[in-house]
Parts: sequence; C-alpha cells; structure tokens
Amino acid sequence: MTTIETIVCIIMAIVLVGMALYFGWRQRAAQQAMAFNTNVSREQRLYVLRQTQRRFFGSALLMVLAGLLIGSLFLDYDVLRRPINEVPLAEQEAAKEIVRLVSFYWMSFLLLLMALLALAVIDLWATARHGVQMQKKLFQEHQEMLKADLAEHRQRRAEMN
Repeated sequence: MTTIETIVCIIMAIVLVGMALYFGWRQRAAQQAMAFNTNVSREQRLYVLRQTQRRFFGSALLMVLAGLLIGSLFLDYDVLRRPINEVPLAEQEAAKEIVRLVSFYWMSFLLLLMALLALAVIDLWATARHGVQMQKKLFQEHQEMLKADLAEHRQRRAEMN
C-alpha cells in the first residue's frame, strides 16, 4: 500500500472506533437513564432495552470493521499488482493462495458492512413502528379525553335545563 492509502485507512479506522465508542457510551447512558426512571411504561422500557441492544451490537460491528481495516494494512498486495503469468512457476500456487486470502478478507469485510447496514435498517424500522404505536396510543388517549369532556359537558347542560 502507498503512504496515502495507509493514512486514509488509519484515519477511517480511527473514525470508526470513535463512532463505536461514542454510540456505545450514548447507549449506556440511555440504559442507565431508563434504569432510574420509574415513570416509564413497561412497553417503553422494553423498546429502549431492545434498541440499546441493537445499537451496542452495531457499535461492536463498527469496532470489528475498524480492526479489519487495520488488519488490511498487513496484507500482501504485491501479488495482486502483477499478472499471474509474470509470477515464477514455483510461486504461482502461493500467489493464488494470497489472492484467495485477500479476496476472502475483503468479502468478509463487505459482509460485515452489509450486516451493519441491515442492522441500521432494522433499527430504523423498529423506531418507525414504535413511533406509529405511540401515535396511535396518544390518539386513543386524546379520544378518551374528548369523550369524557363531552360527557361532562352534556351532563352540565342537562343539569342547567
């Protein structure tokens, strides 16, 4: 790898580690806040617990991706830069193994990245679903309050007549 590729790789790994630590810290704070808040319903508490679990897992995946980026600095890319025909016959099998290793390494990286993106979509979906449920619950509570107010208003009207 060239110097600029190495620097970019290290910066990306540092950013990933920083993001993972920050989001992990935020989820820990959310869990602690939920533990001390007794005014929260069981449903809300369960939602926050599951959300923090998903996000802790996402932070762990970010850390693994950062580790894989740093590990990629130690892979031998010289074999990939030369056509297989230019490699001596004695080294061709070893070159093929290195190509397989590098390919597997980057496929694993991309698979973990895809898992992280899938986890983000799952989290987005769960958040949207929870928001819709809370909106329905608020609507029902509002309707009940309006019915109670209407009943009280009718009762006062009936008493006046």
